[in-house]
Amino acid sequence: MVFCKVDDRVVYYQVTDAITTEEGFEKHNQGFHIVEALQIGTLDFNRGCIKFPWLPQMNSPVFIADPSLKLEQNIKDNEFSLGHIPGTQVDVVGNIENLILYHTAILGVTGTGKTEFAFDLVRKAISQGAKVLCVDITGDYCLRLKQIGLDFTDISLSEGVCRELSEKLFGVEVGTYGAPKEKVELHAFKEKIKGEITTSLKGFLENGTNLGLLHLPAIHNTKATIHITELYLSEVFSYAKLHRDKQKVLIVLEEAHTVIPESQTMGVTDNDSRGIISKISQIALQGRKYGVGLLVIAQRTATVSKTILTQCNTVIAFSSFDQTGLDFLSNFYGRSYTSRIPNLQFLSALVFGKGVKSQRPVVIALPYKQILPVSETNEATVSKV
Repeated sequence: MVFCKVDDRVVYYQVTDAITTEEGFEKHNQGFHIVEALQIGTLDFNRGCIKFPWLPQMNSPVFIADPSLKLEQNIKDNEFSLGHIPGTQVDVVGNIENLILYHTAILGVTGTGKTEFAFDLVRKAISQGAKVLCVDITGDYCLRLKQIGLDFTDISLSEGVCRELSEKLFGVEVGTYGAPKEKVELHAFKEKIKGEITTSLKGFLENGTNLGLLHLPAIHNTKATIHITELYLSEVFSYAKLHRDKQKVLIVLEEAHTVIPESQTMGVTDNDSRGIISKISQIALQGRKYGVGLLVIAQRTATVSKTILTQCNTVIAFSSFDQTGLDFLSNFYGRSYTSRIPNLQFLSALVFGKGVKSQRPVVIALPYKQILPVSETNEATVSKV
């Protein structure tokens, strides 16, 4: 981080790119660096990083920020440090209430730190009294929640029920013209499991721990995954409409392309599945009014429903190389920032949006946390509704 003085104000900039070049003279060669830096702004006790409206004058001296630079900030109970600006000790602060209610997307390739960052948000949401529902496709969440010692309530359907739903959906696909009999059976089965879902969710939202886990076992029929997710989300939404002042609910969608896919890229072409995805999108559009927010975690934006992604008012971008995704993110960050995303290091992210106390996008470094194996001393309590 570097800074200039503009009208007696200290304005900070973040170096995002640089080239080294050399200019030849008759007796001496002159080497120099050309550096590109984007404005962070001024640092404010209450509001964090504030955009400054003026450019430095030509030939203004540029200074490197002291690595020990630290900003004393007024961090409220619902705020916490997302990470620090590299090369300094300046924290970039997030507001967990805004991260929940205005929806948040965490994007990046595997192994960049996005899931661990998501767990930090989950912990903070729970500490603020929010109910958190994790939709787990990979099966990793159960183990990881035990590793970090978080108690959770398992509200999943049995593997047999999921398999039967998958079979009935397949029956509709291969049934006689229009598949009227198969559709009736599917509707009756969905109504049956809807009752089970309503009971388990009510128990979790009213009496259980603040963390719930919906584990979806490996289902070859992607439609079944979408249908089950929609049933749960619709019941959460219905409950929130009746109890809008009671508490906030954060729904975590890991591997989001599986449950809210972009139909044109993921091969979801039938009208039924498209209708289900559209219904989930409506929950995203209206959820804030009733205290329901989404945390969307994905590797590629190209495979996730754009209707939902465009509702995410905060985006946390880790390293990514997909050009389609970068083009999408450029509409949010601007191309000057997006072009830096492929070069982000491990545990570094570009953050911006409603939930971040910065009026400009900023690259942050996340603290390293060692992942410990599960032991008898840190296993979480798992209850079943």
